[in-house]
Amino acid sequence: MSKSKHQDDLDLLLSLQDRVLETPPASSSHSPDLNAGCSSDDGLPKRMGQGDMSVFRDAVQDCLDYDTESAKKFLKSKQDKRSNDAEVEKFSGLRIRNLVVSPVELSNRLSDIRFVRLPALKNSLIGDTLSGCWASIGVLTEKGEPRTSSTGKTFAIWKMGCLDEKTISVFLFGDAYQKNRDEKAGTVFALFNCSVRKDNSENGFSLSIYSAMHILKMGTSVDYGVCKGKRKDGMACTLVINKRKGIYCSYHKLKKSEQYSVTRTELKGGNLRTAFIDRRKSQGIYVNPAGDRTNLPKSSTAPVKLLSVEGLRKALSNASKVTTNVHSQGIRFLTEVTGLS
Repeated sequence: MSKSKHQDDLDLLLSLQDRVLETPPASSSHSPDLNAGCSSDDGLPKRMGQGDMSVFRDAVQDCLDYDTESAKKFLKSKQDKRSNDAEVEKFSGLRIRNLVVSPVELSNRLSDIRFVRLPALKNSLIGDTLSGCWASIGVLTEKGEPRTSSTGKTFAIWKMGCLDEKTISVFLFGDAYQKNRDEKAGTVFALFNCSVRKDNSENGFSLSIYSAMHILKMGTSVDYGVCKGKRKDGMACTLVINKRKGIYCSYHKLKKSEQYSVTRTELKGGNLRTAFIDRRKSQGIYVNPAGDRTNLPKSSTAPVKLLSVEGLRKALSNASKVTTNVHSQGIRFLTEVTGLS
């Protein structure tokens, strides 16, 4: 009986095949696809037609645990961020974003050319110029005001460097100036076979560019910054710095360290164990050469120990236990006082 009953169920299921549509309806009907997953006569799964998936999307919309619009905005922002991520240029070591030239294109241009870092240009000079074809990469740190040459043509003198607080003057003439005159400080450029000019500048030379073919914009420096310090006249410091190394130039870093350095004689002597101890209060020492007890500090309730000049001299004989600095300002002062008495 059981075997006969299973055979009847199988015949019933097979009879439904001709009564069910092969593909889901193209309309928004909610009729289920009873034939999904069934096999055709050749044993292969039946191909499904192009159904309307809006029904499915509407059904699961409320089940999503996030806002789809917010998710789209988030993904777009991530893509934009990736597109603006800094690329470390392998020749100069500068971090560059908003690349205009791909690394592959730049490598192709520099493949057969000698690359010289800007700080090393001076050491590479042979006479008044560089031998052979060469190239370098630098950051525009300062744009000089447009000038007019003796022939009536406009040019400009830029300052370029590698964010090490040292710069080189670069003269831009002709279409090299016209094409790049609107670029801003912080832009990274590749320089090709520039002319070398000997001058009386700090470097002893400068560069000249007469053609736009000899200068190539690469992108924007990520680490370009300006020192946050103040000059002696109260004006802001204008020195260009590398932001990865801090917010101050080397000069203002030194000034800041001097500002926060401790002037206590104990610290100058290098004895940190006794640096923060008020020895006058801890030992109750008060020097009163005149022996007048009326001049004692009234605010102190601790017993006061009076020292004569001889007692002070004896105390100074143990000064080496307080500080190892024999030139301590405090010791020299007390020695001078006892010497005059």
